Amino acid sequence: MTHQHQHHQQQVSFKTMAIATVVGVTIGGPLLAMMGFTFLTTMTLLVVASPLLIIFSPLLLGAGFVIVAALAGFGAAGLFAVAGLSALGWVFRSVKGGELQQGLESVTGKLLESGQNVKESVKNTGKEWAGHLKQTEETSPENVTANRA
Repeated sequence: MTHQHQHHQQQVSFKTMAIATVVGVTIGGPLLAMMGFTFLTTMTLLVVASPLLIIFSPLLLGAGFVIVAALAGFGAAGLFAVAGLSALGWVFRSVKGGELQQGLESVTGKLLESGQNVKESVKNTGKEWAGHLKQTEETSPENVTANRA
């Protein structure tokens, strides 16, 4: 029984073939025509637009660079915004956790120590310059002449 069933499925009647062909041509024909029309239109537009693209390429290239630079600028601005919000979040967590107070005390101590070092250095440099200026004044030609008189 199965052998007869398989044999019956393999046989396709002329009527079924004719209907399938008519349906295939009915659906495929317009699709093939639209595909050909689209291809022909695309090629025509390419032939017409190619000289215009070549003529205006410097302008289009400049506009492309401007667009790319603007996009890069917006991207950088977004990254800086994320970095700023991240820094603000870090500061908020530090203040809330009390870590900032300890950090400020240690930084304040270091600044005071550096300030004292700078003060001593400026004082020593000032004394050296004062001695140098006094020596230059005594040995200048005008003062030597004034001292002789």
